[in-house]
Amino acid sequence: MEWIPVVGVVCGAVIALASALMVEAQHNRAQRRQHREAERVRYCLEFALALDSAHSALREVAQDHDGSRDRIRPANRAVHRAGVFATRERLLVAGTVELVKAGELAYDRLIAVRNAVRAGATLQSREYHLAYHAFTEAVWQLRMAARADLDQAVLEPADLDRRSWSEREGCRWCLEPASREPDPSPA
Repeated sequence: MEWIPVVGVVCGAVIALASALMVEAQHNRAQRRQHREAERVRYCLEFALALDSAHSALREVAQDHDGSRDRIRPANRAVHRAGVFATRERLLVAGTVELVKAGELAYDRLIAVRNAVRAGATLQSREYHLAYHAFTEAVWQLRMAARADLDQAVLEPADLDRRSWSEREGCRWCLEPASREPDPSPA
């Protein structure tokens, strides 16, 4: 009967070890999940900043090339130098389905801005503004997808004293009739 206490101690040690291993495994899973979430947020933010940088550079191309049709290279360079392609790839790989969808929409809309600038659109042209407002709306959708991914409340335009995310309703170039050219003075 002297072996019963030994078996009890061994069983207790096995149970304690198994419990410790389960706790450690859960802790490791939680840490990996937190790391993936932080990485996803970082990639989304990097992509949004790259989109903004590319758009700013495209605005310069549209503004600096007065009537010149040689905009293809500068417009392509603007998007490339902003790091849009690399940050997009990271988001495509690490993002949730909703983040990837919102990111791809914003990317497509940025490319539409680039294409309008390459085709000769100026900051005051209707072509630029059609592409710009669609891009702006898509970037806001990306931001809201990121907020939802972070379990933050999704904002509505009215929360920030806006009528919409696109800002079309306050744009004088978009409000003017298509039959006449807009006033070229800056907004």
